[in-house]
Amino acid sequence: MVLSSALVLVGLLGSMAPSAMAKADNKGNKGSGSQPTQPAASLTCASGSVTSNPLAGGSSLSYTSCLDPTAGNDVTSSISAPLTAFLNETLGDWGFDGKYEGGKNSAGPNDLGFSWVQNGKGTGTWSLAKTIATPFVISLKAGNAYTAYYFDGNTPINSGTWATFDQKDLSHASIFVGKGSLTPEEPKTSVPEPASTAALALVGLSAVGLVRKKQA
Repeated sequence: MVLSSALVLVGLLGSMAPSAMAKADNKGNKGSGSQPTQPAASLTCASGSVTSNPLAGGSSLSYTSCLDPTAGNDVTSSISAPLTAFLNETLGDWGFDGKYEGGKNSAGPNDLGFSWVQNGKGTGTWSLAKTIATPFVISLKAGNAYTAYYFDGNTPINSGTWATFDQKDLSHASIFVGKGSLTPEEPKTSVPEPASTAALALVGLSAVGLVRKKQA
């Protein structure tokens, strides 16, 4: 009688084991023939993008290198240390030339007229009022972090596209340019008007006449 009861108990335990093991596997615990749940891969700057459109036409140009998402703000009353290091590495001698936020542009010394619009969730376009053909960096601030994208600037451009690394709405974007590659403006030479030229000529002739009278 005791032996029969023991066999019945073993049978019940055997029938329950597969179900219990299946429940354990569904929770991500180790079990026969199952793998633990893998954590999602962390986002990088390559999770987003910035492109530029050649004025000559053709395919959009992608960035050369980028700065991975960095917590905090890129541009406030100063440039953040990680972004400054990235700019020093990519552009060398560089200058801040515009921050666009809330429909307003904080222009830099070259007044490139930098601006952007958002067309979808975390995506949009950017543009410049002036054409440049110089190395530049565009930084994107979204959520609690920012990224930055470097272009070698070998092709004249004045527009492009952007996408945030986390698909969040863009808070603001900024542009930086390499100073060494910017073409300096030619100095403006003032040309005297015809009336002024004629007046100067009369003064000269009068001076010559006075000299001759004194010699006589």
